[in-house]
Amino acid sequence: MMMRTGRMAKAIMGLLLGSAVALSAASASAQSTMDTMLKEKTLRIGWIMSPPGAQKDPRTGELGGYYIDMIRFILEQVNVKPEFVETKWGTFAAGLQSRQFDLVTAGTFASIPRAASVSFTKPIFYMGYGATVRKGDTRFKTLEDIDQKGVKVAVVQGSGGHEYVKRNFKNAEIVILGTADLSASLVEVQAGRADVAVEDAWATQRYVQAHPQLVNLFADNPYNLQPIGWALRKDDHELRQFIDTALEWMRINGKVEEFVKKYPSSGRFVVRETYRAIE
Repeated sequence: MMMRTGRMAKAIMGLLLGSAVALSAASASAQSTMDTMLKEKTLRIGWIMSPPGAQKDPRTGELGGYYIDMIRFILEQVNVKPEFVETKWGTFAAGLQSRQFDLVTAGTFASIPRAASVSFTKPIFYMGYGATVRKGDTRFKTLEDIDQKGVKVAVVQGSGGHEYVKRNFKNAEIVILGTADLSASLVEVQAGRADVAVEDAWATQRYVQAHPQLVNLFADNPYNLQPIGWALRKDDHELRQFIDTALEWMRINGKVEEFVKKYPSSGRFVVRETYRAIE
């Protein structure tokens, strides 16, 4: 009888321990990123060097750019401070999943392949791509002209341009650059180490305006128009809803355009092209 009672006690203790573990796990999962943000008054923000959206003053180390200003404005409304963590186009998804940061406020193409690993806010802008060549190079009129054997196409690893050429170019030689600097591919063309740079319309337009020896083949008609959003973990539904609401409020009330116009290097091109696509 005592042995049977002892076994029953052990069984009950096992059930209690199991229940405690389950309750602990449930409690941990219930503590969402949004809950933690409001409790600790901080949110870890991944950012990628991509002027004029995000940039660092080389003298002071201070971050600026319209994406940086936008997230600061949003978090100020709920008395939360951003904790900025620099990342790259090729590693931001892994950084989110490993919880190095909770939100990536970079102008990220919300593509189908990326949506398999991360979640995106509603579109902030819509944007297409450009293709840059040296002035006087008349070989290329269409994208099909670029995707030919013997043509070197430069792209930044993990960028939207990189994703595009992987999906669509079968013959050209792809030069992949392991950097976060979206202008790096255009530098390769300028230096004669590549024939064409494929990059988003903003980065392309900014660089070409400052370097008249280059030409954007599709300046008047960017191709492959896609939504631009910020990235989060797929299960962070509450945080995504909060950021979506904030971005929509900012767009309706003109705050997004206000922040973009603060940076002259973004130019009228950015505001005109992105808002024309949205409206």
